[in-house]
Amino acid sequence: MDTIELIIDEQLGEEGINAISLVEFPAIEENFVALSKDQHKVEFKTVDKEKRIIVGLALVPDKLIYRRRGDYEYNITFSKETVRKASELYLKRLKNNNTTLEHQEFTSGVSVIESWIVEDPKQDKTA
Repeated sequence: MDTIELIIDEQLGEEGINAISLVEFPAIEENFVALSKDQHKVEFKTVDKEKRIIVGLALVPDKLIYRRRGDYEYNITFSKETVRKASELYLKRLKNNNTTLEHQEFTSGVSVIESWIVEDPKQDKTA
């Protein structure tokens, strides 16, 4: 199966991520994590209704993401550098209020309030 590495080439006017999408089944196959009132307890669910905060992964470097177009099956992947560049451009270009539902419909009232890249999984706050 082919693997295609997606890149961002700013010289071609590519902007990277235009919106974060809230989806039921993420292509990266990672669960969202919502922080509960008790900060010592992490629950695997999509929404904390009281705080209205969701936490989740947008891109995972070097992860193979399955795709299919007609009969053509392939994987896409993003390098660590591309994930970093996408994160930086998303915030620099003030796209943090651009969100969609299921990659289709733009929605309002949802903002990215924090973005970070895990440098050391053992020392990261998600641990």
